[in-house]
Amino acid sequence: MASEHVVTLLDETKVVAVVTRRQSGEATATPIWSMVVDGVPYIRSAYGETSWWCRHVRAGRPVAFVDGDGAVAERDRAAALELPRVDVGLEPIAADDPLQRAISDEVERKYAGSPRSSIDAMLSDEAIASTFRVV
Repeated sequence: MASEHVVTLLDETKVVAVVTRRQSGEATATPIWSMVVDGVPYIRSAYGETSWWCRHVRAGRPVAFVDGDGAVAERDRAAALELPRVDVGLEPIAADDPLQRAISDEVERKYAGSPRSSIDAMLSDEAIASTFRVV
């Protein structure tokens, strides 16, 4: 189960920065969206398995979130790496899990003011297949 702090961070922050490690061990920050459903946080890759962070997670590498507004990673990924982090674990959610509908509904609600193309990317089959529970 994710800590209360992580749940609040992912619920109240529009863009979070997920920090993963490349095969070389170098840290990299990627801005992503997060959803909280019934007090449980989730993340999805809008680009499915083609995203670097998703590949790093699937390879079993360490995962953390920048402890603060992850939008900094949209402007300056190196600066995001200088911010404090919260280590987390991720568990994949099966694409056919009924919970996926509630997660998709939360994408629609939380990001209603975002470009439709961005929301649609988060609702694609590829994104749904790249959904993780934050633990």
